[in-house]
Amino acid sequence: MTPLSLGRDRLVQFDGVQNFRDLGGYPSRFGGAIRWGHVYRAAALHEMTPADRALFDELGIVTVYDLRSSIEFEEHPDPVESISVPVLGRFMAANGQPDFSEIVGHDHGVAFMTQMCTNMVDWGAQEIGFVLTGLADADRVPAVFHCTAGKDRTGIVAALLLEVLGVDRELVLDDFQLTERYRAADPDSAVFQRMLGFGMPPEAAAGALGAPRVMMGDVLDGLDARYGSVERYLTTEARMTTDAIDRLRVSLLT
Repeated sequence: MTPLSLGRDRLVQFDGVQNFRDLGGYPSRFGGAIRWGHVYRAAALHEMTPADRALFDELGIVTVYDLRSSIEFEEHPDPVESISVPVLGRFMAANGQPDFSEIVGHDHGVAFMTQMCTNMVDWGAQEIGFVLTGLADADRVPAVFHCTAGKDRTGIVAALLLEVLGVDRELVLDDFQLTERYRAADPDSAVFQRMLGFGMPPEAAAGALGAPRVMMGDVLDGLDARYGSVERYLTTEARMTTDAIDRLRVSLLT
């Protein structure tokens, strides 16, 4: 089964916003499926057109979580009220800019992003828990969370949300991989050019901006090995309560 075999194309088609996807429809082992029109994942919102803003308003979204860094948040602010939740903020503050000198090939780019997603899990747990706890509040959905490309920071939050809602891991990986359909590694894009600005060759940048399922699979397998399970990670490292997880399932599952 693939996400798009569920009977509905989950992409919401904007003019200036890429990779804006509905997380509804995935079946849960707890019974039922994730509700359509409640939680969305997306790339950056700052290039919304007037038509995009009208469509955004039609979706009835009441909460926006911006997962980008404070610098990104300030350079390209969202056109709608949003909550800044920099999921890599603690890691970057403690470790500074990563070393890009050895990221020279496609596989190096993939490995680099795999490690950054692992760093996000380990260092950004409280921020991830904050977003998922917010999504458990029925008065704060529909909601969208986004970063710049809508792939890695957004992908981690989406993967952990789907897992705790009881979605099979293969479908979780399908959802991550959908970014390769909706946001290709365009050499002319601002995100690609930013990677080149870090000193990455084009092949490495393409690898870093891809969304191969093995990458997210490795990150989630590592999480299981270090913390036992996604739910245990969320109730310990991410400081979610079991009540919040129960409310999340009640609110978002049919």
